[in-house]
Amino acid sequence: MMAVIRVVRLVGNDFTPPSRRQVSGKLLTANYNNTRERNLRSINNDAETFGLTFMGDGATIKKLPLINVLCMAGSTLPVVLAINDCSEHIAAGGTKDAPYIAGLFEEHVDAIDPEHNLTDCFFFDGAANVQKAGRILEAKYPRAHCLHGGEHMISLFFSDLAKMKPIKVCLLD
Repeated sequence: MMAVIRVVRLVGNDFTPPSRRQVSGKLLTANYNNTRERNLRSINNDAETFGLTFMGDGATIKKLPLINVLCMAGSTLPVVLAINDCSEHIAAGGTKDAPYIAGLFEEHVDAIDPEHNLTDCFFFDGAANVQKAGRILEAKYPRAHCLHGGEHMISLFFSDLAKMKPIKVCLLD
């Protein structure tokens, strides 16, 4: 917020903020690209010391089959490398099976770690298809291990807690 206030002080009276259409188009894309590039530089700076960790999960949102790919290194926050829309693959008779998911990850791992000497870990939830994809990735990247990601279980745990009456009455609607 302080950064916004510092910049707003310098703006003249003739400034008009961009419309929502401008913000959701070129400006949002430019912001995304700049942030992604900055985060990737940060990951590359930390990768030599801490190694690379890739995370992913499959989801179906309003009948749209998706698989996300994230990466982090050291203290760098996870960077979203891709949110893959699998609609065309599934329409062509494919499934979100292990080889397909592993292929989506390989593309990004090879781009960030072309020599395959920095990738240490893959985190997936407990679904059989992504755990098998993890084993495929372990074979291709021998330094890496595939582990169950705890974030999904933690989310389910807190979701269950929020349904308990003593806690539910404390939550604001």
